[in-house]
Amino acid sequence: MALRRKIWDAYIATIREIYNHRKYTLHDTSNIKNKRLCFITVAFNNDFLIEEQIRLIKKYITDTDYVHIVVDNSSDMRKRDAIKTVCSNACVPYFSLPFNWFSKIDKRGSYSHGLAMNLIYYKIIKKIKPEVFGFIDHDIFPIKPYSVLQKMDNQIFYGRLVDRSPDNHHRKLWYLWAGFCFFKFDEVKNLKMNYLPCQVDNVYLDTAGSNFLQLYSKYSLERINFTAPVIEKYFREGGEYHADLLHYIDLDWLHAINGSNWKKVKDKDDYLKGFLAQF
Repeated sequence: MALRRKIWDAYIATIREIYNHRKYTLHDTSNIKNKRLCFITVAFNNDFLIEEQIRLIKKYITDTDYVHIVVDNSSDMRKRDAIKTVCSNACVPYFSLPFNWFSKIDKRGSYSHGLAMNLIYYKIIKKIKPEVFGFIDHDIFPIKPYSVLQKMDNQIFYGRLVDRSPDNHHRKLWYLWAGFCFFKFDEVKNLKMNYLPCQVDNVYLDTAGSNFLQLYSKYSLERINFTAPVIEKYFREGGEYHADLLHYIDLDWLHAINGSNWKKVKDKDDYLKGFLAQF
């Protein structure tokens, strides 16, 4: 078992290094450099969600001097064209990521997402150098006025806690959920940030969990402020988790779940569009 783990870790590390060293050219970045706050949405095969997210971020984010960029990790090229059009119409910066090994060959959703986040961090964030940057899922929407910078006042990171600590374990194993996590750039820029999943002490930490090793393990869980506990509500009859459930994050953000539609749900976007129209 230990040998299999070493082989797997070496495989993941190899893919990570290949992508970290790939050439990725940014053209004009003058309109997105040196911002106080940068939201990064990792898009995946759903233009409707991007359109609604852009609308609601523009309406409810109260921070000034922020930029919202959409970085496309879609596996469907037709969806990439649609998402690019949505961003162009809304004057939102759009970047298309190159071929993702874990989307096309070794299909693993969490690893695809983590590999995309790594590419974004090392090829985009480290070039534009925002004061604060954060990753948000494409199916999460602010529904009330919200300031990220206020939440970050006395912390170097902020987001939704994922605590995977086993009972009676000798140390806490936790990380920020990849769908809602923010960082002060100057505080992490010299770390080897890694947003891929990993295992620590035989415990699986999902997308962005690898940052436990170089970042979160240095901090006491009890001394960090996180988002308010998630509130779950069904937005329509049916009671099916992937089709009908919504998460409320920090009371002011709505997470629609299953935005990539890996669990096939035919009519969710139509219902969701009507639901979001109230905000």
